Amino acid sequence: MNARDVYGASPVKRMRRTKAELADLDDAIFAAAKEEHPVTLRGIFYRVVSMGAIDKTEKAYEAVGRRLLALRRSGQIPYRWITDGTRLRWKPETWGSVDALLDNAASSYRRALWDNQDAEIIFISEKDAISGVVHPITDKWDVELSVTRGYTSETFVESISQTVIDNDADGKTTFIYQLGDHDPSGVDAWRDFTKKMNTFTQGASVKFERIAVTPAQIVEYNLSTRPTKKTDTRAANFVGDSVEVDAIPPSVLRRLVEDAILRHLDEHQYLVMKMAEESERSILLRMRGMIS
Repeated sequence: MNARDVYGASPVKRMRRTKAELADLDDAIFAAAKEEHPVTLRGIFYRVVSMGAIDKTEKAYEAVGRRLLALRRSGQIPYRWITDGTRLRWKPETWGSVDALLDNAASSYRRALWDNQDAEIIFISEKDAISGVVHPITDKWDVELSVTRGYTSETFVESISQTVIDNDADGKTTFIYQLGDHDPSGVDAWRDFTKKMNTFTQGASVKFERIAVTPAQIVEYNLSTRPTKKTDTRAANFVGDSVEVDAIPPSVLRRLVEDAILRHLDEHQYLVMKMAEESERSILLRMRGMIS
């Protein structure tokens, strides 16, 4: 799928933007990035469209991409404000000394938050890029975040189902939340995933909820829509226009994710865990002093 498929072709050939128009567009892009980061390029585009700074067309999307790149190259927008979940980097974790190892262990040590909770949570993101938007929240609350990129393989589903079965054996319910596009394929991929999961989990306690994009959110947040592709074989039973999950402001997405997590958190158990975590971190620091 290219930008023309998503946003449609512009019916009018537009003249080159003036310096003043480019400055206004840059201001809108900067404001969106500052308020919503970490955010995707597509997310920036939707924010700028909602501000009325640009039309929702293929050429407008390309213009936002060019101006965003220029703003990052000039240093006006930090590169870290823009997330790109499709590019991964891998490097082994190593240390220059035992002291460095213990310093790192003490500063980064985290107790497993959900060990003493009655639930465990998994978030499923349909898109790589959206995982970068919500990862600060899932990381903060020690919650698994997985990316499906559409329909899931049985290998992927089986691996998730083992977590569900293990949790069930420990008396826990697993809650699986999804973030995905509201379009025929996105909705059907979630249906397919839940069907496979119910088969693999063998009656274990698991609950599913699609927390974005929902029809109610389209109205509540006045989300930008696009025509549903009639060529999609799953479009026959789909009602209305389609909406990308990127259309939801990143700050709203992060709030939706955090609200879903906190509804399952036992505050007393959480405070007990944090006290134990601090005590154990102090032990690691003492170990460093003994070795030094």
